[in-house]
Amino acid sequence: MSFIKRLIERQEEQLDVAIEIALDARVLRKCEYHGTLMAGDPDIQAAYRLGNARFTAGQYRGDFDDRREMTDAIKKAVEDNSPDECYSCERWNDD
Repeated sequence: MSFIKRLIERQEEQLDVAIEIALDARVLRKCEYHGTLMAGDPDIQAAYRLGNARFTAGQYRGDFDDRREMTDAIKKAVEDNSPDECYSCERWNDD
């Protein structure tokens, strides 16, 4: 496997963990019908605090090299997945 492919896979795994943290902190939420990620509580600090607590407890050993890498992943996860409404539900309501 090439270096680039491993790097991309690691970033995708980190993003999955960051999404899990943001969901647990309720900074992101999922549509109950479609699973679409959406904005939740606007306080991203809650996700950072939860992630840092878990990082300190050793939960993310191997996922992130340091806290900064983890908080950057959380920020990206929230920025990339924060519509106010599920796109599928929105289309359904418009029809």
